[in-house]
Amino acid sequence: MNRSPNNLAVLAGGISSLILTMGIARFTYTPALPRMQEDLGLGDDTAGLLAAMNFAGYLSGALLASSLGDNRIKERLFRAGLILAVLCNALLPLTESIPVWSLLRYLSGLSSAAGMVIGTSLVLEYLTRQGVRQLVGVHFGGVGVGIVLTALALGGADSPLNWKLTWWASALLGILFVLPAWFWVRGGRGASHPQAGQPIAWRELGRPFLYLTGSYFFAGASFAVGTTFIIAVIQTNPDLAGFDRSAWLLLGLAAAPSCYLWVRWAARLGNLQTLLAAYLIQTIGLLLPLWGTGSATLAGGLCFGFTFMGIVAMVLSQAGHLAQHNPARLMGLLVTSYGVGQISGPLVAGQLMVQSGNPQVALWLAAILSGAGTLLAIGTRERSALVTTRCPQPG
Repeated sequence: MNRSPNNLAVLAGGISSLILTMGIARFTYTPALPRMQEDLGLGDDTAGLLAAMNFAGYLSGALLASSLGDNRIKERLFRAGLILAVLCNALLPLTESIPVWSLLRYLSGLSSAAGMVIGTSLVLEYLTRQGVRQLVGVHFGGVGVGIVLTALALGGADSPLNWKLTWWASALLGILFVLPAWFWVRGGRGASHPQAGQPIAWRELGRPFLYLTGSYFFAGASFAVGTTFIIAVIQTNPDLAGFDRSAWLLLGLAAAPSCYLWVRWAARLGNLQTLLAAYLIQTIGLLLPLWGTGSATLAGGLCFGFTFMGIVAMVLSQAGHLAQHNPARLMGLLVTSYGVGQISGPLVAGQLMVQSGNPQVALWLAAILSGAGTLLAIGTRERSALVTTRCPQPG
């Protein structure tokens, strides 16, 4: 096994790219949202819209990135995404226009796709050439590390930062990770050709894959609602004062090693069985903050953070098992399903929160969506087996 320093540099660059484009560009919105609502009177429906625009940008970027074959183009778009991630956070406080915010959150979603999809593909190609492909699980830890940094740097309800300073502080923090990602993540020579395939009719997919597609839709919706509103919901309960930051910190700490650990467990226990366990733990984690105690809230953040990356890895691995004849085309369907779930989840949650006047509806909805994903995942058991799981690129 090659353990040259170059491997460590590429991993450091990949982790830096995910810290910036996912942890900071995407998840600054979670601690910033309650401050925007308090200072500007931002409604829950508008909050859901802005979250949905970010996920729409990610879906657009992910679909575009999946069609790229030239590594030189990948590298250019990847670097553009790094700059875009910092700029979008820096520019957002300069206006209070909802349409401009929507555009900036959409562009920020594009930057997240550049980091997660393009950056991960470049890192994965390099690690594969070096014979250390399994280290990609370490690379995905950058998402959790980024969340941890937003918790430490941006604070919770007691932070002295107002909503504008929150966004500017995140942009300054993000600058620290541009250079490592810029210089250490590079495309190899030549092109990596995406697997082509003929259009597939739904009737050809088989019932297990249709169940899995539906399950992944609910996984995306649950993830989007939970990560968007969990801090805002915690802060509405005066008995949980001071626990918002700690819950967000634990969520990030749990997410950092989660993909690597779930992959190892799935290889031993079976992919579907481990997926169902992850779904169940995630559902419980989303419900625990509603219990109203500090310990339950912290446990909820820990459970939720520990599961959402693992669910992505195991769903895509299960898809590879069910769709061996044309995995590339079917993976595209799954990515689209997850992305549509991410977009629609916050929109629905925001509307329900406004109509009910109860912010806790968001976590109830996220838990219900996670439970629905669990039930549909059971429908894939017909052809499930013990399969080798890797950490694929999340949709």
